Amino acid sequence: MKNLFLILLVAAFAFNANGQKTKVTESTEKIGNGKNNCLVVNIAEANADDIIKEWKDKMKGFGAKVSGKSEMMADDATILAISSNTIDVYSVTEQKDGYVKFMVAFDLGGAYLNSKEHTSGYKAAEKMIYDFAIAMAKDAVNKQLNAQKEMVSKTEKNIKDLEKENEKLAKDIEDYKKRIEDAEKKTEENKSSIETENKNLEEQNSALKDLEKKFNAVD
Repeated sequence: MKNLFLILLVAAFAFNANGQKTKVTESTEKIGNGKNNCLVVNIAEANADDIIKEWKDKMKGFGAKVSGKSEMMADDATILAISSNTIDVYSVTEQKDGYVKFMVAFDLGGAYLNSKEHTSGYKAAEKMIYDFAIAMAKDAVNKQLNAQKEMVSKTEKNIKDLEKENEKLAKDIEDYKKRIEDAEKKTEENKSSIETENKNLEEQNSALKDLEKKFNAVD
């Protein structure tokens, strides 16, 4: 049963991933100090708060001073794969239904990173964003898997508890049946004893009356 739940969940995610394949695109969006060139990716199954936290930690890892949340700025990040100079990195995180829209713009100082003018730097940025998106998507599904595993474990425990309770109840029923059978047998025995005792009572009452007559006849 546990494997079935996990297979269904993984299959559901695979279907979603196929329908919304992770792809980094280049676009001009309202980000940074106006409408600027940026990289955009939709991260399936993700939660915006998780994206913000992880991206903030990532930018700090590049030595940047980070401010903001859903609209974040990482000041003076050192990302040598993109540029030998420090970079101001702007990001916008938007929670959507079933995914997070994540936009990142790299201010190189006088120009924003783009595929035409900064080919190698753009490819490095594209790979960084793609790897980040994949990692976050997997992390999101892994959390769902763990939650599902917990649900499966609880359900399995409930089933075992119910089965154990049923076994006890079945034993109780057998005990009750035996007690009922013994009680019925005892009832029949008591009926016979009652008949015998009633006859004894009649005889004793008759003897009592005879004794009363003798007592009254004493003069």
